[in-house]
Amino acid sequence: MNVLPPVLIVLDTNVLLAGNTRDWQTFSRVGECFVPKVVLEELEFIANGGAEAEAERVAREFSRFYPESNWKPTHSIATHPSLKPAAGHDLSKKARHSLAVAQTCYGLARNRPEGLVVLVSNDQPLVQRLRQLETPNLCGVPLAAFLQWTRSNRRPAVVTQQLQAVRPAAGVVPTATPRRATPTAPRPTVVSQSSRSQSARPAPASSGRRSLRLQQTFYNLVSLALLALVIGGFWRVASPATFARFWQQLPIPAQMKK
Repeated sequence: MNVLPPVLIVLDTNVLLAGNTRDWQTFSRVGECFVPKVVLEELEFIANGGAEAEAERVAREFSRFYPESNWKPTHSIATHPSLKPAAGHDLSKKARHSLAVAQTCYGLARNRPEGLVVLVSNDQPLVQRLRQLETPNLCGVPLAAFLQWTRSNRRPAVVTQQLQAVRPAAGVVPTATPRRATPTAPRPTVVSQSSRSQSARPAPASSGRRSLRLQQTFYNLVSLALLALVIGGFWRVASPATFARFWQQLPIPAQMKK
């Protein structure tokens, strides 16, 4: 039975700020939605006047939508050699945010290996960074492709490819390999001396076959003789003259012809 793995949608800040309640309500159609802790903190900061007016308005709308959305916060964090800042370099706020989202997605993919984690973000370097991790159950898509997915139910190509990669681990239940029966050594058979001598003697197969052929030949001759007598009797009754001439010409003793 082919069962598709569950899809786990992780939403970045730039995606949420580009939408509204009507858009957000469609996100759960394609999978289970998660919001990283760093994203929730950023939206709370923006809602409290930490950005321009339009972003503040959207962040406040999200703060009203989120408690009733059944979306889940995720605190999963996992490190990877490719997800470490370069030594001796101070990261900008945007870079720290991007790194935290990447680590969250990677952690969720590690904690939920049976599902496909899909990050929705317009941060193309971040999406490319996740692709370079080469984690089978982790990928990213931009907002435009994600919105088309939620509206038409047509998955982006990268999601379809990753689902096929995750399916063997998530959709197939391994079956126990039956143990091979241990071959049992056959018990030695005790053969008596008389049995050995009898088995050593050749079976009289040829004599039996010869006797059977002789009996069959005898029965065939008797059947032919009876058939000749029956035919001769009818012939003698039906045409005595021709039968008498035939009988006289047979090479048999004259005493038998009388």
